[in-house]
Amino acid sequence: MFTRTILVLAAAGLFTAPAFAQKKAELQDFPFWTAPKTPHARAFVPGLQAALELTPEQIAKIIEAQNATVGSPEIRALKSKGDPNATADELATANVKRAEATEKLYKEVDGILTKDQKALIEKINDGYAKTATEVLEDLQAKFGAAKGNEEEMAKVRKEYGEALVAAFDKKLDGILSTDQKTAVKKAAEVEAKRAAENKDKPKPKK
Repeated sequence: MFTRTILVLAAAGLFTAPAFAQKKAELQDFPFWTAPKTPHARAFVPGLQAALELTPEQIAKIIEAQNATVGSPEIRALKSKGDPNATADELATANVKRAEATEKLYKEVDGILTKDQKALIEKINDGYAKTATEVLEDLQAKFGAAKGNEEEMAKVRKEYGEALVAAFDKKLDGILSTDQKTAVKKAAEVEAKRAAENKDKPKPKK
């Protein structure tokens, strides 16, 4: 109930904005993380990617790898589930190719990240999984009581999400250094500002 969509089944959705279209080398919320039942998850809290302290060279290499795999013209042109004209065989073939492209991307990313960065990712993933389990156990009774009532279930899920974010934020205090926590906070502020600006932008007319 708290997991995210698995990347290998929706690679196109996770990489909808091609990196090559950006004006400068900027890696926005790359799925470095692993959540329960989700091998490639988005950041658990805003700005989390900044904790990895990626160098400009690493960012450029990851973007290049992304554009050559899941963001390539071939992969982006594949049929998707929302296409009413797509056949079952086309969708199956597309899923296989997206999964292969995703696997290739992460093999390349593994070679780009340092040993320390990969170790930090593992610590954060482990901390998130343990926190998710603990928070879920605390709210188990409420989930049970809300079963069959969609309105109440929605309330409990919201409570779970908020409690998870708060608990994981505290968990990070024991994982990240002072500099890393500062970097995450600054990155979160930038993300919030960008989101607010995008929200205010007029939507293009169809």
